[in-house]
Amino acid sequence: MTAPTSAPVHEEPPGEDPEPTAPVRRFPAGLIPAGGRAALFGAWRAAEPALLLFLVVRAAGMSLIMLLSPGSPGYALHRLAVHWDAAWYLDVAMHGYDHAIRPWLPGVPLQSTNLAFFPVFPWMIRTVHAVLFFLPWGAASLVTASLCAMGAAWGIFAAVNARYGDKVATVAVVLWGIAPVAAVETAGYSESAFTMMAAWTLYAVVTRRWLAAGVLSVLAGLTRPTGVAVAAAVMLTGAMEIWVRLRERGVRWTLPGRLTWLDSLPWFDGGDVRAVTPEREPELWRPLVAVVIAPLGWIGFVAWTGLRLHTWDAYFKIQALWHSKFDFGKSTAHDFKHLFTTAQGVGLYYPVVAGILIAAAVLFFTTIAQRQPLSFLVFTMVIMAIAFGDTAYFGSRARFLLPAFPLLIPIAAGLVRVRTRATLVAALVAGTLCSGLYGAYMLLYNPTAP
Repeated sequence: MTAPTSAPVHEEPPGEDPEPTAPVRRFPAGLIPAGGRAALFGAWRAAEPALLLFLVVRAAGMSLIMLLSPGSPGYALHRLAVHWDAAWYLDVAMHGYDHAIRPWLPGVPLQSTNLAFFPVFPWMIRTVHAVLFFLPWGAASLVTASLCAMGAAWGIFAAVNARYGDKVATVAVVLWGIAPVAAVETAGYSESAFTMMAAWTLYAVVTRRWLAAGVLSVLAGLTRPTGVAVAAAVMLTGAMEIWVRLRERGVRWTLPGRLTWLDSLPWFDGGDVRAVTPEREPELWRPLVAVVIAPLGWIGFVAWTGLRLHTWDAYFKIQALWHSKFDFGKSTAHDFKHLFTTAQGVGLYYPVVAGILIAAAVLFFTTIAQRQPLSFLVFTMVIMAIAFGDTAYFGSRARFLLPAFPLLIPIAAGLVRVRTRATLVAALVAGTLCSGLYGAYMLLYNPTAP
């Protein structure tokens, strides 16, 4: 049976423009602030189901931690507030930064300094304590981390929803809340604050709000050393947009033979630029400004530590004191070899972290095949390079990966296609249980830093 040689012609009513031949994703009216409290309320309402589910899974995880505490629930909360790095953030919030590298303890040759810890999270703790002055410092730290976790969940929802829709975004938020090391999201660590900055920065990038992206990137660079990942995402994506838009304008390059190969890359075909179309095309100077200011937070803190200790390489010396330097994965490979070749017992964290690293590597290649936005891929790639390539403790590598929420998108996209809701609920409940159990071990019983 053949198709008819002619078909009815649909004529547009006079005075109306024809519909576009390809769908163009516009900003959701309730998600992008149009000004004032009404737009902010609409954005909150859009993310409300995801945030409520996030609260549920984090409350369940915290309940398991307190239930498995060797002491009272108060003891468990105290541990979350002062455990390992949390104590250093409290020290900065309460007393400010050191003026020199000091001995760990009197008479002990080991040296340390709180200058290794970036300032945004301690500033937040100090602000919360100033407002809620009746709270102890440890409680202020936990409140700050919990508020940042909510802000991070909201940012993850916004960033993922802008490209993949609200269902995938909601599941991604829940998955982040039940990640194996999700317990640190509501402990006195800076991961939640950094993830909040990173998620909102990536949201600003994919929606082409370049000035906001640049400012948020500066804040991310002042929150954790991995702020370089956020800066790299903003800089490369901003440069890509400038390249694509100048190419569309027919601007001739002075070195065409050396640069035209960029046009063959999937992310330089203009798809990322046109995937989300704002009401008004941003001026070309905006991504340029974002590219310039994006790394200033991280660079500024590194420079400030040099001035503080009167030597240009102070930051790198400080990181060396904390056994943190980039060895291109040599120490990670050594730890994997130790796990699979030793006959002696190892802590639970060894196989768990090893499994997380392997899963992260597989998921990263999946994100490339999924053709995630360039900003997502660059951010994830740099985070993974740091997690795999740094000489930090093996048990901390999973925590370094926690902000890399784009790795969760392939899993979320698969889960939303599950035919029966009972299967999805069962999977998420099992994940919540495992996350809470491992969180209790990691923060209450693990002999090494999480």
